[in-house]
Amino acid sequence: MRDDHLQRLVFEEINARCIWVQLDGVTRAVLSRAEYPPLVADQLARALLVTATMSSGIKFDGRITLQLQSAGPVSLLMADCDHDGGVRGLARLQEDAELPSSESALFEALADDGTLALTVEPARHGRRWQGIVPIEGGSVEQALESYFRQSEQLPTRIRLAFDGDRASALMIQRMPGETSDEDGWNRLEHLVDTLGDQEMLAAEGEEVLRRLFHAEQRRIFPARELHFHCPCTRERVAVVLQGLGQSELQALAAEQEVVEVRCEFCNEGYRFDQVDLAALIQGGEPDDSPTVH
Repeated sequence: MRDDHLQRLVFEEINARCIWVQLDGVTRAVLSRAEYPPLVADQLARALLVTATMSSGIKFDGRITLQLQSAGPVSLLMADCDHDGGVRGLARLQEDAELPSSESALFEALADDGTLALTVEPARHGRRWQGIVPIEGGSVEQALESYFRQSEQLPTRIRLAFDGDRASALMIQRMPGETSDEDGWNRLEHLVDTLGDQEMLAAEGEEVLRRLFHAEQRRIFPARELHFHCPCTRERVAVVLQGLGQSELQALAAEQEVVEVRCEFCNEGYRFDQVDLAALIQGGEPDDSPTVH
């Protein structure tokens, strides 16, 4: 079994970094929580991979979120990853949407007038940062390469592989500043171009990285575990319900004996009975009863 993890390398003489991600268990956990068409599941798996890859840059307690939004048949691809390696994601489809017949056509429909948003949000203190750009390119990886090239001025190459069960990603990125190896970045790009999808999916990350970069001087950092995690709680759902306002809550209580709220990410259901709703209407906390989940 392959473990879900993130592995980081630095090529100090080239002034570049490399990130390897495996997400077999995470993709299975996310995709099992909704009945996504195969083409949509493939795109969501790729969004999970690139988001986990980009989480390597988080140096504080917080979360990085990727959103691709469109007026096309897939209205939203969303994935996020926190500093502890907790990953989750979802896709939304337009009601009665007719999906294209190929992955490339589906992404083309997503990219048409679509936007890519990358958000970094500290868990406690600090400023929330967000970058929003038009979706460019013919795939999720090309859209992110374009984002880094134009918004961050960081040459980036991303390779993603997903076969419906296993998922792997490799990213190399040139960092700001001078380099003592002028041809180093070109060598790294050439090496990445030799990597096939089957090799990415069949081999362990350590073996793939050794094969690719055995001739390059590199520094390897400890691997970081990745896992599926959704931070939703009954208390957070209660806060959302209270945010509807007293009149809206009173209307819900009059219409339904029990209100059930289901998390889009993990599909967990939270039930609030009449006693719970009365407490929320009065501005208090609902009873922490066995109706949770």
